[in-house]
Amino acid sequence: MRIMKPGTKRRRLLIRLALVVVWIGLGVVLFVMNRGHTLLLDNKNVEAPAIRAPDLISVTVDNKKPLEFFRGDRDIFELGGGSHRIYIEFSDGTPSFEKRFKLPLGPDMFILSIPKMINGIEPYYEVFYTQQESRSVDAEEEIILE
Repeated sequence: MRIMKPGTKRRRLLIRLALVVVWIGLGVVLFVMNRGHTLLLDNKNVEAPAIRAPDLISVTVDNKKPLEFFRGDRDIFELGGGSHRIYIEFSDGTPSFEKRFKLPLGPDMFILSIPKMINGIEPYYEVFYTQQESRSVDAEEEIILE
């Protein structure tokens, strides 16, 4: 039988508790840093207040592949993390636009209005909800195999 010093059990317990706390903290940090979002970029005219969308722009988000947008276009970016950078180049000679923004942790999908962002109107992004289509039994056709 092995005899332990008087404080050894307590020290082991404290070290184990500290390791558990470190692992939980590391898990939380990694979750927050790598939380994925879907960002829909919208280059449509804004009605209230009346803002006209740019005709042709090239948009880069977080150094990903740049996408071209004509007025009325909408496209999608898959992003990781909470802090993002958007860079917009205009085809008409207007100086480039760059802005950093943060998305909340909770929702998965956001829609960002490029004309609102360029003109400094808050909020320029909002949560985007997809509508679930319910299937109706009456609407389904019966398939008869002969």
